[in-house]
Amino acid sequence: MTPKRPRSAVRLFGKSLRSQRSKNRSKAQGSSSTVKRVAIGSDHGGFQLKARLIAWLQAKGLVIADLGTHDPKPCDYPLIGYKVAGAIAQGSFERGILLCKSGVGIAIVANKLPGIRAAVCNDLYDAERSRTHNDANILVLGAEKLSESQARRIVETWLNAAFESGGRHQRRVDQIAAIEEAILKRKTLS
Repeated sequence: MTPKRPRSAVRLFGKSLRSQRSKNRSKAQGSSSTVKRVAIGSDHGGFQLKARLIAWLQAKGLVIADLGTHDPKPCDYPLIGYKVAGAIAQGSFERGILLCKSGVGIAIVANKLPGIRAAVCNDLYDAERSRTHNDANILVLGAEKLSESQARRIVETWLNAAFESGGRHQRRVDQIAAIEEAILKRKTLS
């Protein structure tokens, strides 16, 4: 049973989810060369790895916005996850990267925002599939589980993978978006 879409577009941060989804879909169809701007954030558990990834990504020519934390002192991940996810949902950045110790907590926060598909990826398979099949727009890394070289390979794979638009994967991503819209409109699915 396919969920019905609400008739009117739901607005988030002053933008229509439908128009943002279309914009993100057209960006996702390209290769990594189309990814130019990435928002990144971490709590204290991912701070060191985040700093190394930022330098590496900037050396590759990407524009990186570090949305926190800016020091290794203990902090709460929900606000940082929300900040990065909000920047992606608004369309300010094409993709986002989040880090915490396990990746799980900050992914839960990011996925609370409509239009966000944050995926915890611990290997290259997860990274590739999260993009090609799920059109993930935020990569989440568990900093305590990955070496810097593993994290780099995962990020590289994720940035280079393009969404396989059309067909079953597009249909499923559209269903996720319809569920989000229905929840925001407080309608039940039929």
